[in-house]
Amino acid sequence: MIGTALQANQISFCEHTVVTSIQEFLAGFDDVFAAVAHKRTLTVAGAAMHVGSNDLCYLEQAQRALATRDTGHKSQCRIAVINADDRLCAMPYWPPHRFREREIEAILSKTPYRLHYFDDLDFWQVFDVDRAIGIQWMASREGYPAWDAGSPLRNFVQWHLGAVDRSLLHGGTLALDGAGVLLAGAGGAGKSSTVLAGIFAGLQSVGDDYVLVDAGKRAACPVFDTLKQDEAGLRRLGQWDHAAIPKAANWQGKHQFYLPDVTDGALASQIDLKAILLPHLTHGDQTSVTPVDAKSAFIALAPSGVTQIHCDRPRLFSVAGKIARLLPAYRLDLGTEPDEITAVLRQFLRTLH
Repeated sequence: MIGTALQANQISFCEHTVVTSIQEFLAGFDDVFAAVAHKRTLTVAGAAMHVGSNDLCYLEQAQRALATRDTGHKSQCRIAVINADDRLCAMPYWPPHRFREREIEAILSKTPYRLHYFDDLDFWQVFDVDRAIGIQWMASREGYPAWDAGSPLRNFVQWHLGAVDRSLLHGGTLALDGAGVLLAGAGGAGKSSTVLAGIFAGLQSVGDDYVLVDAGKRAACPVFDTLKQDEAGLRRLGQWDHAAIPKAANWQGKHQFYLPDVTDGALASQIDLKAILLPHLTHGDQTSVTPVDAKSAFIALAPSGVTQIHCDRPRLFSVAGKIARLLPAYRLDLGTEPDEITAVLRQFLRTLH
Protein backbone atom coordinates (compact mmCIF):
# COMPACT_ATOMS: atom_id res chain seq x y z
CA MET A 1 0.00 0.00 0.00
CA ILE A 2 1.20 3.51 -0.76
CA GLY A 3 1.53 5.31 2.52
CA THR A 4 0.72 8.83 3.60
CA ALA A 5 4.39 9.65 4.07
CA LEU A 6 5.13 8.77 0.44
CA GLN A 7 2.19 10.83 -0.76
CA ALA A 8 3.51 13.90 1.04
CA ASN A 9 7.11 13.52 -0.15
CA GLN A 10 8.76 15.58 -2.83
CA ILE A 11 11.61 14.32 -4.99
CA SER A 12 13.92 17.13 -6.01
CA PHE A 13 15.58 16.88 -9.42
CA CYS A 14 18.61 18.73 -10.75
CA GLU A 15 21.38 18.06 -13.25
CA HIS A 16 23.57 16.59 -10.51
CA THR A 17 20.98 14.18 -9.09
CA VAL A 18 18.82 13.41 -12.11
CA VAL A 19 19.80 9.73 -12.31
CA THR A 20 19.26 8.94 -8.63
CA SER A 21 16.09 11.08 -8.60
CA ILE A 22 14.63 9.06 -11.48
CA GLN A 23 15.51 5.84 -9.68
CA GLU A 24 13.75 7.09 -6.55
CA PHE A 25 10.74 8.34 -8.52
CA LEU A 26 10.25 4.99 -10.28
CA ALA A 27 11.08 2.80 -7.28
CA GLY A 28 7.43 2.40 -6.32
CA PHE A 29 6.13 1.96 -9.86
CA ASP A 30 4.58 -1.47 -9.31
CA ASP A 31 2.45 -0.13 -6.44
CA VAL A 32 1.43 2.92 -8.47
CA PHE A 33 0.41 0.85 -11.49
CA ALA A 34 -1.54 -1.59 -9.32
CA ALA A 35 -3.39 1.28 -7.63
CA VAL A 36 -4.85 3.03 -10.69
CA ALA A 37 -8.48 2.26 -11.44
CA HIS A 38 -8.42 1.77 -15.21
CA LYS A 39 -6.07 0.00 -17.61
CA ARG A 40 -5.86 -0.48 -21.37
CA THR A 41 -3.51 -2.61 -23.46
CA LEU A 42 -2.74 -0.83 -26.72
CA THR A 43 -0.76 -2.74 -29.35
CA VAL A 44 1.25 -0.18 -31.29
CA ALA A 45 3.88 -1.08 -33.91
CA GLY A 46 4.38 -4.51 -32.40
CA ALA A 47 4.56 -3.35 -28.78
CA ALA A 48 1.91 -4.01 -26.14
CA MET A 49 1.63 -0.77 -24.19
CA HIS A 50 -0.17 -1.41 -20.90
CA VAL A 51 -1.42 2.03 -19.86
CA GLY A 52 -3.05 2.69 -16.51
CA SER A 53 -4.76 5.78 -15.10
CA ASN A 54 -7.57 6.95 -12.85
CA ASP A 55 -8.68 9.17 -15.74
CA LEU A 56 -10.76 6.96 -18.02
CA CYS A 57 -11.28 9.79 -20.51
CA TYR A 58 -7.52 10.08 -21.02
CA LEU A 59 -7.22 6.36 -21.70
CA GLU A 60 -10.08 6.47 -24.18
CA GLN A 61 -8.48 9.38 -26.05
CA ALA A 62 -5.14 7.56 -26.11
CA GLN A 63 -6.85 4.47 -27.49
CA ARG A 64 -8.50 6.62 -30.16
CA ALA A 65 -5.36 8.44 -31.23
CA LEU A 66 -2.81 5.62 -31.06
CA ALA A 67 -2.71 3.35 -34.10
CA THR A 68 -3.65 0.09 -32.42
CA ARG A 69 -3.41 -2.86 -34.79
CA ASP A 70 -4.01 -6.52 -33.94
CA THR A 71 -0.62 -7.65 -35.25
CA GLY A 72 0.69 -9.43 -32.18
CA HIS A 73 3.49 -7.97 -30.11
CA LYS A 74 7.21 -8.50 -29.67
CA SER A 75 7.70 -6.31 -26.59
CA GLN A 76 5.76 -4.84 -23.69
CA CYS A 77 5.90 -1.74 -21.54
CA ARG A 78 3.82 -0.30 -18.71
CA ILE A 79 2.93 3.38 -18.37
CA ALA A 80 1.11 5.00 -15.43
CA VAL A 81 -0.63 8.29 -16.23
CA ILE A 82 -1.24 10.07 -12.94
CA ASN A 83 -1.56 13.55 -11.46
CA ALA A 84 -0.97 15.27 -8.14
CA ASP A 85 -4.58 14.75 -7.02
CA ASP A 86 -4.17 10.97 -7.31
CA ARG A 87 -1.58 11.14 -4.49
CA LEU A 88 0.01 7.91 -5.68
CA CYS A 89 3.67 8.90 -5.62
CA ALA A 90 6.03 11.57 -4.44
CA MET A 91 5.79 14.86 -6.34
CA PRO A 92 8.71 15.54 -8.68
CA TYR A 93 10.25 19.01 -8.42
CA TRP A 94 12.77 20.85 -10.57
CA PRO A 95 14.00 24.26 -9.37
CA PRO A 96 12.69 27.11 -11.56
CA HIS A 97 14.80 28.12 -14.56
CA ARG A 98 17.27 25.29 -13.98
CA PHE A 99 16.09 22.68 -16.49
CA ARG A 100 18.40 22.55 -19.52
CA GLU A 101 17.03 19.87 -21.79
CA ARG A 102 20.09 19.18 -23.95
CA GLU A 103 22.32 18.88 -20.89
CA ILE A 104 19.94 16.37 -19.27
CA GLU A 105 19.66 14.43 -22.52
CA ALA A 106 23.45 14.10 -22.65
CA ILE A 107 23.64 12.94 -19.03
CA LEU A 108 20.91 10.33 -19.50
CA SER A 109 22.21 9.05 -22.85
CA LYS A 110 24.63 6.75 -21.02
CA THR A 111 21.89 5.38 -18.74
CA PRO A 112 18.64 3.43 -19.26
CA TYR A 113 16.64 6.48 -18.15
CA ARG A 114 14.72 9.05 -20.18
CA LEU A 115 13.06 12.26 -19.03
CA HIS A 116 10.90 14.99 -20.50
CA TYR A 117 9.92 17.96 -18.34
CA PHE A 118 7.65 20.72 -19.65
CA ASP A 119 8.05 23.35 -16.97
CA ASP A 120 5.23 25.62 -18.18
CA LEU A 121 2.71 22.99 -17.03
CA ASP A 122 4.81 21.00 -14.55
CA PHE A 123 4.35 18.03 -16.90
CA TRP A 124 6.69 15.05 -16.52
CA GLN A 125 7.41 11.91 -18.49
CA VAL A 126 9.95 9.52 -16.93
CA PHE A 127 10.96 6.14 -18.36
CA ASP A 128 13.28 3.24 -17.58
CA VAL A 129 14.22 1.58 -20.89
CA ASP A 130 15.58 -1.58 -19.26
CA ARG A 131 12.51 -2.21 -17.09
CA ALA A 132 10.10 -0.85 -19.74
CA ILE A 133 8.18 1.19 -17.17
CA GLY A 134 7.28 4.85 -17.07
CA ILE A 135 5.22 7.49 -15.32
CA GLN A 136 3.51 10.49 -16.86
CA TRP A 137 2.95 12.87 -13.95
CA MET A 138 0.84 16.00 -14.23
CA ALA A 139 0.08 18.79 -11.78
CA SER A 140 -3.65 18.30 -12.45
CA ARG A 141 -5.93 15.98 -14.39
CA GLU A 142 -6.07 18.42 -17.30
CA GLY A 143 -2.41 19.35 -16.99
CA TYR A 144 -1.13 17.96 -20.29
CA PRO A 145 0.01 20.05 -23.28
CA ALA A 146 -2.56 20.98 -25.92
CA TRP A 147 -0.87 18.80 -28.53
CA ASP A 148 -1.06 15.68 -26.36
CA ALA A 149 -4.59 14.86 -27.55
CA GLY A 150 -3.30 14.20 -31.06
CA SER A 151 -0.19 12.24 -30.13
CA PRO A 152 -0.53 10.99 -26.55
CA LEU A 153 2.42 9.21 -24.93
CA ARG A 154 4.58 10.12 -27.92
CA ASN A 155 7.86 10.20 -26.03
CA PHE A 156 7.16 6.84 -24.39
CA VAL A 157 6.56 5.30 -27.81
CA GLN A 158 9.93 6.63 -28.98
CA TRP A 159 11.78 5.55 -25.86
CA HIS A 160 10.35 2.03 -25.92
CA LEU A 161 10.41 1.33 -29.65
CA GLY A 162 13.50 3.29 -30.67
CA ALA A 163 16.45 1.16 -31.80
CA VAL A 164 19.67 1.49 -33.80
CA ASP A 165 17.82 1.80 -37.12
CA ARG A 166 14.35 2.68 -35.82
CA SER A 167 12.81 5.95 -34.66
CA LEU A 168 9.72 8.09 -34.84
CA LEU A 169 10.05 10.58 -37.67
CA HIS A 170 7.87 13.58 -38.38
CA GLY A 171 6.44 12.81 -41.78
CA GLY A 172 3.46 11.60 -43.75
CA THR A 173 3.02 8.44 -45.80
CA LEU A 174 1.19 7.28 -48.90
CA ALA A 175 1.34 3.90 -50.61
CA LEU A 176 -0.15 1.75 -53.33
CA ASP A 177 -0.32 -2.01 -52.73
CA GLY A 178 2.05 -1.73 -49.78
CA ALA A 179 4.84 0.20 -51.53
CA GLY A 180 5.04 3.88 -50.84
CA VAL A 181 6.69 7.13 -49.94
CA LEU A 182 7.61 9.18 -46.90
CA LEU A 183 6.56 12.82 -47.24
CA ALA A 184 8.49 15.43 -45.28
CA GLY A 185 8.58 19.18 -44.98
CA ALA A 186 8.12 22.15 -42.71
CA GLY A 187 4.68 23.36 -41.71
CA GLY A 188 2.84 24.93 -44.62
CA ALA A 189 4.71 22.94 -47.26
CA GLY A 190 1.60 20.96 -48.19
CA LYS A 191 2.49 17.63 -46.60
CA SER A 192 -0.75 17.08 -44.69
CA SER A 193 -3.02 18.24 -47.50
CA THR A 194 -1.18 15.94 -49.92
CA VAL A 195 -1.50 12.95 -47.58
CA LEU A 196 -5.19 13.66 -47.05
CA ALA A 197 -5.81 14.04 -50.78
CA GLY A 198 -4.24 10.62 -51.27
CA ILE A 199 -6.21 9.00 -48.46
CA PHE A 200 -9.51 10.34 -49.76
CA ALA A 201 -8.56 9.08 -53.24
CA GLY A 202 -8.08 5.55 -51.90
CA LEU A 203 -4.32 5.39 -51.39
CA GLN A 204 -2.90 3.66 -48.32
CA SER A 205 -1.29 5.49 -45.42
CA VAL A 206 0.25 4.58 -42.07
CA GLY A 207 0.00 8.11 -40.75
CA ASP A 208 0.49 11.78 -41.44
CA ASP A 209 2.22 13.30 -38.42
CA TYR A 210 4.53 10.75 -36.83
CA VAL A 211 5.41 7.32 -38.15
CA LEU A 212 7.86 4.70 -36.90
CA VAL A 213 10.57 4.34 -39.54
CA ASP A 214 12.87 1.32 -39.66
CA ALA A 215 15.74 2.40 -41.88
CA GLY A 216 17.26 -1.08 -41.98
CA LYS A 217 14.05 -2.58 -43.34
CA ARG A 218 13.14 0.55 -45.34
CA ALA A 219 9.67 0.39 -43.82
CA ALA A 220 7.22 2.56 -41.89
CA CYS A 221 4.65 1.48 -39.31
CA PRO A 222 1.68 3.43 -37.94
CA VAL A 223 1.89 4.97 -34.48
CA PHE A 224 -0.95 7.51 -34.46
CA ASP A 225 -4.23 7.48 -36.38
CA THR A 226 -4.71 11.23 -35.87
CA LEU A 227 -5.30 13.43 -38.91
CA LYS A 228 -5.70 17.22 -38.86
CA GLN A 229 -6.66 19.86 -41.39
CA ASP A 230 -8.09 23.36 -41.34
CA GLU A 231 -11.47 24.29 -42.79
CA ALA A 232 -10.03 25.78 -45.97
CA GLY A 233 -8.07 22.62 -46.68
CA LEU A 234 -11.04 20.37 -46.03
CA ARG A 235 -13.18 22.46 -48.36
CA ARG A 236 -10.53 22.23 -51.10
CA LEU A 237 -10.61 18.45 -50.66
CA GLY A 238 -14.41 18.41 -50.77
CA GLN A 239 -14.52 16.84 -47.29
CA TRP A 240 -15.85 19.66 -45.10
CA ASP A 241 -19.15 17.84 -44.62
CA HIS A 242 -17.62 14.40 -44.01
CA ALA A 243 -19.54 12.75 -41.18
CA ALA A 244 -16.36 11.67 -39.37
CA ILE A 245 -14.81 15.15 -39.27
CA PRO A 246 -15.98 17.36 -36.38
CA LYS A 247 -16.87 20.99 -36.97
CA ALA A 248 -15.15 22.05 -33.74
CA ALA A 249 -11.51 23.05 -34.22
CA ASN A 250 -8.62 22.16 -31.92
CA TRP A 251 -6.02 24.48 -30.35
CA GLN A 252 -4.33 24.93 -33.75
CA GLY A 253 -7.55 25.92 -35.48
CA LYS A 254 -7.58 22.52 -37.20
CA HIS A 255 -10.18 19.78 -37.25
CA GLN A 256 -8.93 16.54 -35.74
CA PHE A 257 -10.18 13.17 -36.98
CA TYR A 258 -8.91 9.63 -37.35
CA LEU A 259 -7.59 7.45 -40.16
CA PRO A 260 -9.88 4.40 -39.60
CA ASP A 261 -12.94 6.64 -39.97
CA VAL A 262 -11.99 7.90 -43.43
CA THR A 263 -10.28 4.84 -44.91
CA ASP A 264 -11.96 2.22 -47.06
CA GLY A 265 -10.83 -1.34 -46.52
CA ALA A 266 -8.13 -2.79 -44.30
CA LEU A 267 -5.66 -0.54 -42.53
CA ALA A 268 -2.02 -1.16 -43.41
CA SER A 269 0.20 -2.31 -40.54
CA GLN A 270 3.36 -1.46 -42.51
CA ILE A 271 4.42 -0.02 -45.85
CA ASP A 272 7.68 -0.54 -47.71
CA LEU A 273 9.37 2.80 -48.29
CA LYS A 274 10.66 3.33 -51.82
CA ALA A 275 11.24 7.09 -51.93
CA ILE A 276 11.05 10.38 -50.03
CA LEU A 277 8.87 13.19 -51.37
CA LEU A 278 9.30 16.84 -50.38
CA PRO A 279 6.04 18.69 -51.14
CA HIS A 280 6.09 22.38 -52.05
CA LEU A 281 3.14 24.67 -52.65
CA THR A 282 3.81 26.40 -55.96
CA HIS A 283 0.23 27.34 -56.95
CA GLY A 284 1.07 26.20 -60.46
CA ASP A 285 -1.33 24.43 -62.79
CA GLN A 286 0.37 21.05 -62.72
CA THR A 287 2.05 18.78 -60.19
CA SER A 288 5.59 17.71 -61.00
CA VAL A 289 8.19 15.37 -59.50
CA THR A 290 11.89 16.29 -59.69
CA PRO A 291 14.88 14.42 -58.18
CA VAL A 292 16.75 16.11 -55.31
CA ASP A 293 19.76 15.13 -53.22
CA ALA A 294 19.89 13.23 -49.93
CA LYS A 295 20.87 16.37 -48.01
CA SER A 296 17.59 18.04 -48.97
CA ALA A 297 15.66 15.00 -47.75
CA PHE A 298 17.52 14.96 -44.43
CA ILE A 299 16.94 18.68 -43.86
CA ALA A 300 13.23 18.18 -44.48
CA LEU A 301 13.00 15.15 -42.17
CA ALA A 302 15.07 15.96 -39.12
CA PRO A 303 14.44 19.45 -37.67
CA SER A 304 10.72 19.27 -36.83
CA GLY A 305 11.00 15.90 -35.15
CA VAL A 306 14.01 17.00 -33.11
CA THR A 307 12.03 19.85 -31.56
CA GLN A 308 9.04 17.67 -30.69
CA ILE A 309 10.52 14.32 -29.60
CA HIS A 310 12.59 14.58 -26.45
CA CYS A 311 15.60 12.92 -24.83
CA ASP A 312 16.45 10.79 -27.88
CA ARG A 313 17.58 13.29 -30.51
CA PRO A 314 20.78 11.50 -31.59
CA ARG A 315 18.75 8.42 -32.54
CA LEU A 316 16.27 10.51 -34.51
CA PHE A 317 19.08 12.27 -36.38
CA SER A 318 20.76 8.95 -37.11
CA VAL A 319 17.64 7.28 -38.51
CA ALA A 320 16.67 10.37 -40.53
CA GLY A 321 20.16 10.48 -42.00
CA LYS A 322 20.22 6.79 -42.84
CA ILE A 323 16.80 6.70 -44.53
CA ALA A 324 17.71 9.87 -46.47
CA ARG A 325 20.86 8.16 -47.77
CA LEU A 326 19.10 4.89 -48.62
CA LEU A 327 16.07 6.21 -50.53
CA PRO A 328 15.86 8.38 -53.64
CA ALA A 329 14.33 11.78 -52.91
CA TYR A 330 12.14 14.01 -55.05
CA ARG A 331 10.71 17.49 -54.86
CA LEU A 332 6.94 17.39 -55.33
CA ASP A 333 5.75 20.71 -56.73
CA LEU A 334 2.03 20.72 -56.05
CA GLY A 335 -0.66 21.88 -58.40
CA THR A 336 -3.89 23.35 -57.10
CA GLU A 337 -6.39 20.57 -57.82
CA PRO A 338 -6.51 17.59 -55.41
CA ASP A 339 -7.62 15.19 -58.16
CA GLU A 340 -4.69 16.16 -60.36
CA ILE A 341 -2.24 15.86 -57.46
CA THR A 342 -3.44 12.37 -56.56
CA ALA A 343 -3.37 11.25 -60.20
CA VAL A 344 0.30 12.24 -60.40
CA LEU A 345 1.01 10.54 -57.08
CA ARG A 346 -0.74 7.35 -58.12
CA GLN A 347 1.26 7.18 -61.33
CA PHE A 348 4.49 7.85 -59.43
CA LEU A 349 3.68 5.11 -56.91
CA ARG A 350 3.11 2.65 -59.75
CA THR A 351 6.66 3.27 -60.94
CA LEU A 352 7.99 2.18 -57.53
CA HIS A 353 6.77 -1.41 -57.83
